[in-house]
Amino acid sequence: PPAVVRAEPHLGARMLTKKGWGARFFCGEVTVNGWLRLSHEPGWLLADLRGIGGQWEVAKPVGKDAGVELDVPGYQPQGLCCLEVCLPEGVDVWDAPDGGSSASPDPQRRRPGELLFARARDFGGWLRLQGEDGWVCACPVVASCSLVVPSKDEDVHRKSRDSSISPLRLRRARHRDWWSLSDVWAAARRSRIGGALTAEEVAKLKEFERCALNASDSLLESCALLGGVNGLVVDGLITEEELLEPEVRCRQHLFASILRRMAKKDPWLAPHLEPSQRPPPLPAEAGEEEEEGSSSSSEGEQDREHVQPEEEAESREDRHQRHMATPTERCCALCGAAVFRPQVCSQCRQVRYCGRDCQRGHWALHRKECRKTSPAEAVAG
Repeated sequence: PPAVVRAEPHLGARMLTKKGWGARFFCGEVTVNGWLRLSHEPGWLLADLRGIGGQWEVAKPVGKDAGVELDVPGYQPQGLCCLEVCLPEGVDVWDAPDGGSSASPDPQRRRPGELLFARARDFGGWLRLQGEDGWVCACPVVASCSLVVPSKDEDVHRKSRDSSISPLRLRRARHRDWWSLSDVWAAARRSRIGGALTAEEVAKLKEFERCALNASDSLLESCALLGGVNGLVVDGLITEEELLEPEVRCRQHLFASILRRMAKKDPWLAPHLEPSQRPPPLPAEAGEEEEEGSSSSSEGEQDREHVQPEEEAESREDRHQRHMATPTERCCALCGAAVFRPQVCSQCRQVRYCGRDCQRGHWALHRKECRKTSPAEAVAG
């Protein structure tokens, strides 16, 4: 099937045209989740549909650019990535790539430790920022250093060598929501002329992030012990629809809600907080949800391992009821730990675990009981 060119970089945008098999086109910008911006015509094209409609990669570089490498590697499921400034002198944010034109205003400096959020990149090492209008260069900086090298006669002489230093460090999202965090940092920069933050303000923003992450983890642990997450839905921290998403995204939704509530109560951030419009996320392949999921077992292990995530074999109604389960139903059969999203034995569907390690350790005891119980008996019970 032909590749669809859309007006905006998301699947719900209006279709402009289609590209047939073998068609060639030019692009100068790509989002961190794979949307290509066409150069000589309007529109965006998704290079990899990731299984949507049974389609996968629909566009790839050809010719001299076939081996092109981008400054933000991999696929970012949220459509946004977070980078920390690690150069001692900081980095400059320009209004256009390549430092802008001669008429461009002076760049804005971002100090070491600040967080920047990028949603797109060009093929020259520049990243388009989210939350502020500007570009930052992610190309490694060549720095000279002096090395002390002992000679054969034990005399010491100095030798100069060049080394490359990356100005930005890519952070893993894990249970953080980058869009809400970028809104908080953007609010802080709007409150300052030129967006310049002090070291104390940078530390306060990072403490905000840590507090929101700790609060979300504590709430989920408490819900697992008390039985279900109905209280989070009642409090408006998460919706029933969000609970049906993968666990990583559920945690990110909860983190975002807590972070926004904290920011709205802060007199420094609240007047400048403006929630951004985020595009719907694309599906992630197995193992790409920030490396939180475990890989599937090999064929040789299938005879002794029958664990799979509960949501794979459940309807939406059954999945919602599982979230409201009692504490004893949400504990690991081996270690007894309370689990927010337990895994279930796929053969009898009556025993739950916190992970594959506990399932493997319990299999010697569970094997006989598991084979006595048929799937029909498990459903009837």
